[in-house]
Amino acid sequence: MIPRLILTLALWASCSPCSGREGPPAAPTHPRARCRAVRYPVAVDCFWTLTPAANSTRSTSFIATYRLGVAAHGESWPCLQQTPEATSCTIPDVQMFSMVPYMLNVTAVHSWGVSSSFVPFIPEHIIKPDPPESVHLSPLPGQQLRVQWEPPKSWPFPEIFSLKYRVRYKRHGAARFRQVGPIEATSFTLRAVRPQTRYYIQVAAQDLTDYGESSDWSLPASVLVTQGK
Repeated sequence: MIPRLILTLALWASCSPCSGREGPPAAPTHPRARCRAVRYPVAVDCFWTLTPAANSTRSTSFIATYRLGVAAHGESWPCLQQTPEATSCTIPDVQMFSMVPYMLNVTAVHSWGVSSSFVPFIPEHIIKPDPPESVHLSPLPGQQLRVQWEPPKSWPFPEIFSLKYRVRYKRHGAARFRQVGPIEATSFTLRAVRPQTRYYIQVAAQDLTDYGESSDWSLPASVLVTQGK
């Protein structure tokens, strides 16, 4: 049904000059799409951009579908969009640990034609959690600094699909961060910190089994260590 709709739109657009309309302002550009599994295994989120054609004033709508497998004759399902003009969609009910890749198809529907892009992916390979949240720093006696954080709220089941973390820190005025990890807990204690010194700390998360890539660093947290004992 969906491939037939795309073909119909293409045929309609190709007949536009026959109806007295002006020709296309430029050759249709192709959407540039990518997908990320920030909510693994609940869903995969896909995003795309499209360079506007010169002299084009009309909006562009999109048809996003996906299938399991690269074969063109495979059954397709809609990638869920909020509106036809939206530049993102969601693939629900991800099939875990499948050796068969998913194939995303994003078709841009212009007033002068259509253009499509295809993105193959395996969900585990595109895992990238959001950064950890609520990073909290607590100075402790004995020149120690306690760092605590929480998994990203977008990660659905941290008790089942565990994350590991890296912590980076630096003193005020230092040129570079130092890094520790991986850490499977959601806390860590820095030792031998300098008194009367401000520290800046960030935390990043990654799938425990090394699928995908690490998150971006969290927002920096800072604290002034005042204890000298």
